Amino acid sequence: MTESILIENLRSDSQEGFVAIYNRFYTPLFYFISKYVKKPEVAEEILADVFVTVWNRRMDFHSMENLQAFLYISAKNASLNTLRSPNKVTYLESITAFEHLLIEDKDTFTQMTYVELLQSIFEEVERLPNRQKEVFKLTYLEDKTVEEIAQQLEMSPTAVYANRSRAISSLRLVLKSKNDMVLIAFAILINY
Repeated sequence: MTESILIENLRSDSQEGFVAIYNRFYTPLFYFISKYVKKPEVAEEILADVFVTVWNRRMDFHSMENLQAFLYISAKNASLNTLRSPNKVTYLESITAFEHLLIEDKDTFTQMTYVELLQSIFEEVERLPNRQKEVFKLTYLEDKTVEEIAQQLEMSPTAVYANRSRAISSLRLVLKSKNDMVLIAFAILINY
């Protein structure tokens, strides 16, 4: 489905169009929000609120760029508001302001690009053996220490180190075949 058809379907109250947009942006936005809030359940709650707002304001979107800017700026603002006051989430009023903010807010644009690269990385993470996948996600998504991971997964710290090491080695090998930007994003992620 082309971007213009997706936007048109969304504007025509099509649940199919909304679901396609949801599926397209869910994972990158989840990673984007997780960089701010560090708790998956809070990130999912913020993400749900952002998508509810998209549905409620679906007639305001005239292009995919307009929608994408709205999604990322809303996600950033909601994340920051959640960090400041857990019970308050607000959004900027003007949809067109989001495109301008995205252009002016180089940090958000950089983060958006980084998150899209992270999506490629985490698609590969999903293919790892279960323990490696769990350790990798807890380390790099939830920012947990080795001791916290060992306790949560009921394994020794040595096993956590071994699984993390294997995951990184496997991912490096797979990501070498992708473009250099994905490999750079991976290096930033594991050394962050």
